[in-house]
Amino acid sequence: MTPRCICLFMLWLALPGASASAQEPGEAPLPSSSSGWFENPSRTRGLTGSTALPLHAGEGFIGQQALFATVAEVGLSERVSVHLASAIPFQVMFRDTSFSLLGGIKLTTPLTEKLHLAFGVQGGSYDSDFPGSWGLYNAVAAYGTLTYGTGDANLSLTVQPIYAWATDEEGGLMVLPMLGGFLRMGEHWGLAGEAAISPARGIADAFAFATAGARLMGPRWSVDLGVLAGMQLQGQDVPAFVPSASFLYHWR
Repeated sequence: MTPRCICLFMLWLALPGASASAQEPGEAPLPSSSSGWFENPSRTRGLTGSTALPLHAGEGFIGQQALFATVAEVGLSERVSVHLASAIPFQVMFRDTSFSLLGGIKLTTPLTEKLHLAFGVQGGSYDSDFPGSWGLYNAVAAYGTLTYGTGDANLSLTVQPIYAWATDEEGGLMVLPMLGGFLRMGEHWGLAGEAAISPARGIADAFAFATAGARLMGPRWSVDLGVLAGMQLQGQDVPAFVPSASFLYHWR
């Protein structure tokens, strides 16, 4: 994947998520899990993507997502959450020019007991002197996510239009649909995966990526270990494979 595709992938990592059963303020807390396990603390994210369900009010997390993105999210209510993401810690290790900050808000509502819908907006700036990158660029995005399932087993479809522009380049609109899922295999582990494609050229060439891996978890932490495969849809016959790892600390 080119640096331009990686920059757009950075915006995708800022996408918030969750997958606990939603409840109205004032209701009694729901059971931790239908299997009697503790509540999946990282039900709020896939390996790179998101589901449509809200964090609990006051719940949040902070940590490193897919190695290079530092992310944080907090639930303002049972249906509203805000999030931030930055790659500065990763950038300063390798380059002189290092700035990135992305943020957004997500609103979610339950349609049925297990079907949930979320909408959100996010945006930010990314500056890098990596070879082939744009230098300073900006991006804004809106997205919708539909999720079926629970924190222990769920399937999500997200569609996200992204408009990005750089100082010396004309802006472009890209659409990034993504399908992802998670299945909890035991109290302390589960399997997750996603697949996404940006079929039309915007400010970057059309590209696709997929992830697969395992999640290890405790009540206050989670570790994701997996592999990411990505490629441009034109001019690249063999996908590039890179390892992916995330660590998040959770609070409630």
